[in-house]
Amino acid sequence: MWSILKLPSCLPRVGSFLSNFVCRASSLNRATVELPCGTVCGIVEKLPDGNDFFAFRGIPYAEAPVKEQRFKPAVPVTKFATPMLDCSMERDVCVAKNPFNQRWQGSENCLHLNVYTPQMHRPDAPLPVMVFIHGGAFKYGSGNSDCYSPEYLLQQNVIIVTFNYRLGPLGFLHIPSEGIEGNAALKDQLLVLQWVADNIAHFNGDPGNVTLFGESAGAISVHYHLLSPLSTKFFHKAICDSSAALADYAVPNDAQGNSRRLAQLINPSAGTDREILQTLQSAPAKQLAELCDLTPAGQEKRDVIRIPFRPVVDASATEPIVPLHPFEAMATPGLVPSIPLLMGYNSREGGSFLTNIVKHPERYREDMERLIPRTIRVKHGTPEATQLARTIESFYFGPDGYSPRKVHECADLMSDLSFALIMRIAAEMHARFQHRSPLYFYRFEYDGALNLYKKFLPFPIAGAYHADELGYLFRMRMLPKEVPPHSVEARVRRYMCRMWTNFARYGDPTPTHDESLPYRWAPVPTVEPESDASFHLPYLRINAEPEMAIDPDMERIHFWQKIYEEFNGGFHKH
Repeated sequence: MWSILKLPSCLPRVGSFLSNFVCRASSLNRATVELPCGTVCGIVEKLPDGNDFFAFRGIPYAEAPVKEQRFKPAVPVTKFATPMLDCSMERDVCVAKNPFNQRWQGSENCLHLNVYTPQMHRPDAPLPVMVFIHGGAFKYGSGNSDCYSPEYLLQQNVIIVTFNYRLGPLGFLHIPSEGIEGNAALKDQLLVLQWVADNIAHFNGDPGNVTLFGESAGAISVHYHLLSPLSTKFFHKAICDSSAALADYAVPNDAQGNSRRLAQLINPSAGTDREILQTLQSAPAKQLAELCDLTPAGQEKRDVIRIPFRPVVDASATEPIVPLHPFEAMATPGLVPSIPLLMGYNSREGGSFLTNIVKHPERYREDMERLIPRTIRVKHGTPEATQLARTIESFYFGPDGYSPRKVHECADLMSDLSFALIMRIAAEMHARFQHRSPLYFYRFEYDGALNLYKKFLPFPIAGAYHADELGYLFRMRMLPKEVPPHSVEARVRRYMCRMWTNFARYGDPTPTHDESLPYRWAPVPTVEPESDASFHLPYLRINAEPEMAIDPDMERIHFWQKIYEEFNGGFHKH
C-alpha cells in the first residue's frame, strides 16, 4: 500500500518507547510503502522532465552475512529493525577500495537494494522492472547513485532496481570441504530477484516482466543467471553490456587454490581446510580484499584482467546455481528458455586496460604467449604456442613487433582479447544452440561528452571505452554532466534509454509501432548446431545515427576466426 506524507519534521526512534520510526525529512516530500517486512519511507524527487519519481534507497534484502555466516549464502530479511524504515539515503556498500578515489569503504552489512519508480497508485497498470547488476571485476563497485542514478531510464516509464552484492573473497570464497560452496555473490543476486518477485508489485512493478541487466562483471553475472535453471524462473529478459560468462577472466578458475593461498598470506601455518577457514573467518574484511590479487598462481598470474575470486561450477552444492561450466551450458541445445537476450560491446573497450601493456612492456616482451586466449587448444611453452604468439604480435603491431608507444594498436589488442572476441563467440554459440532465446547484438561506437568513464583514465584516444555506454543510461551523481537537450549526446542518450526500456517492455528494442526511433534493430538469425555455413553477425552500430551492419570489427575477428578453426575447429567448439 502506498501513501505520500508531507513531514515538516520527524523524531528519531528513542529506545523502545516509540512503536514507529519516523524518518527525518526537513520539509521534504516522503512516500511510504508497506511491505511484509515492515514499512519503507522513501523520498520524492524530480526527473529532468519535471515529473516526480519515488526513490527508496538502502532497503535491506538479507541479513548481514557476518561471523559464522561469512562466505555462506545470505539469509533473507524477514523483519526490518524498525517498523518504519528510513529509506531516503543509501546505506553501506560492500568492502572494497573505491576505484575513483582509492579510498577503502563499506562494511559486511552491505546487502541493500534501491528501488526507483516513476509511478504509484496504478495497480491496474504495473510497470516493467529492470534489475541492474553493477560491474567492477567482482572486487569493487556498488549499485548506488554515485554511478547509477536512473532518472533518464525512469522517464521511459519503467522501474529500476539497483543493489549491492558481496565482492572478492567475501562473495566467491570456495572451500567445499568446509561447507563453503562458492558463488555466495551470485546467490546474493538471486535473493534480489526473489525479493523483486515478492515485493515489486507494492511499488507498482510487474513481477511478470522483469529484465536483468548488467555491465562488465554485472554482465558476466547476468549471463551466468541466464544459464542457471535456479535463476531463470525470476526474470524474463536479459541484457549483457560488455562481457559474458565465457570470458577468460569469467570462467571458473582455481578458486580453491586461491582461497587457500589467501589464508596462508595471513597465517602461513594454516594447513588444513578447517584452519584455512578459521583464519579467513577471523580476518578483517578489508585485509581479505587487500590481499586477494596476490593469490593467483601459474597461468592465472599472467592474465590481462585479474579476477581471482569469481563464479565456480557448484554442481554438488545444496542448491547449485552454476551446475555446468558456461561453455558446456552454452553448447547444450535449448538450455536457455524463451528469454530474449540483448548483448554487445564498445568500440574501444581496450582503452580502459592500457596501463599494464604500456607501462610494463617487459611483461609482454618476455612473455607474448600471455596474449593467447585460454580457450584456444594449444599448450603454452610449446613451439606451436611460441609461433602463435608471434603471429598475434605481427598481426597487431606489424613486422617491427610490439612497442608500448603503439597505443592504438595496444588498445585494439586489449579490446579484442578481453571483449570483442568473447562477445562474438558468445553470440555465435547462442545463435547455434539457444534457439528459444531471441538475440540482439550491438557495438556502441559514440564518443561524446557523456563518455564519462574514459575521463578517469590516461591514454585518451578516440572511441568508446569500457563502461562508456553507461553515461547514456545512468546519471553519474559523483560527476554530474549536463548536455544541451538538442545535442547529439542527448539524442544518443534518448536512443539508448528508449531501446533498453523497449527491450524490457516488449523483448524488442525497436518495435515497429515506436516511431520515435528512425531505424530498426534486426535480431540475429539462428543457425543449426552442426551447420558448416559461415556465421555472420548482424548488429546495430550505436552512434549519432544508428544503423544495422554485419560482422563488427570484421578484419580482426576474421584473423581470430582462422586461429580458432586451426586449433579448435571453430569459434563454437571448446
